Amino acid sequence: MNKAFGVQVTVAQDHVSEPKIAPVLVVAHDEMDAELLASEAAGPGASATVMRELTAEEVIEHQLDLSQHGSMKSLPILHL
Repeated sequence: MNKAFGVQVTVAQDHVSEPKIAPVLVVAHDEMDAELLASEAAGPGASATVMRELTAEEVIEHQLDLSQHGSMKSLPILHL
């Protein structure tokens, strides 16, 4: 069964001292799966850390479909 996770994705930038950080919601089997999906989607030099599992209310609020393994939504502000 899939769950939804709030994940922080960090991407190192060439010629920039500060990495880019983006909050992403990921539908995955578990925390490790969520981190792997998010880091692979972000590309080379990216890392991902699960912040927490989303509640049922948050899944509804963000209109996530738990049957769609690997689906993601980016957030403009980190609400985790």
